[in-house]
Amino acid sequence: MSLRRRGRVLYGIASVALLVDGVAAVWLGQVGGRTALVVFGALLLLGTLGLGVLYRRWQGALDDVDRARRALRAEVEALRRAVHDAAPGAGGGPR
Repeated sequence: MSLRRRGRVLYGIASVALLVDGVAAVWLGQVGGRTALVVFGALLLLGTLGLGVLYRRWQGALDDVDRARRALRAEVEALRRAVHDAAPGAGGGPR
């Protein structure tokens, strides 16, 4: 399993746990008449949304790094080909 896949699974587990905890806290606060539990549950639900936004940004940053890595790899290969073609005895450069 790749690191990115592992991160997705961990994010899914964490977000579901926060969501369930938030809903349970709101429900228990309403049933028990505890305003503090309702507020805490609402904060957990908002935290889940914030975690989702941060996760999307993180995935976007990782995608940018992957694109840059592929572009760098292509550039290095092009430079290697240019050096090989220009090397003496390769048929393309000065002798």
